[in-house]
Amino acid sequence: MRIGELTRSERLSTAMAASAAAARSLPGQLRRVSSSSCGQLVTPPDSKFATEVAERAADELAPEVLAHSLRCFQWAAAFAEVDGLVADPEQLWAASMLHDLVLGGPDVDGYGCFAAIGGALAGELVARHRSAVDADVVRSAIAVHFHPATPAEPVARCLHSAVNLDVVGRRSRELDAGLIAVTEAAHSRDGFTQTFCDAMKVEAHLRPYSSAAVLWRAGARLPILLNPLARA
Repeated sequence: MRIGELTRSERLSTAMAASAAAARSLPGQLRRVSSSSCGQLVTPPDSKFATEVAERAADELAPEVLAHSLRCFQWAAAFAEVDGLVADPEQLWAASMLHDLVLGGPDVDGYGCFAAIGGALAGELVARHRSAVDADVVRSAIAVHFHPATPAEPVARCLHSAVNLDVVGRRSRELDAGLIAVTEAAHSRDGFTQTFCDAMKVEAHLRPYSSAAVLWRAGARLPILLNPLARA
């Protein structure tokens, strides 16, 4: 097996978990997102490390995916507060900005999941500035961000919640309407749904035993299209 691939039983349980989660989320997806004119963005970390993370993301991500990553940082920081979690801001910044480095990208020898590849690349960047522990936190958070189960580690959990919110609108009613409004205005969602769906098709073809491929074949396109943030 390649790194990041799921076994046959894991693929089955992933598909079943995704279907159950989609059914639970459907009522919330059909509601409109509350609107508000008041909100304040979270300021990203200001350090040489944070700047290099931002430059890497800007260099390698499509504009639609870069905007998605910037939104995810806002959502991740907000979920840390909502869920009462303590997450290092620079770890959260790196995980949010770099989690889709390889989404829809070419195959890499030995890897069977875009999140595993992206996690490894992000870990290498973090290790040049921070400790091995910091690098492992970011690597692991990215590697599991597309799994149906919510991880326990704070940074991983915040990223997982952020990605689920931005892609399918899950837990949107738990965040301040003002934050949602100002984030959506600052980082345009235009073109993201189509770009993301196109990338998921690539994942299903190139890395068929990954979580992304399993979720796509299980019908992920529908909850993506029903995302209340995309319909706002």
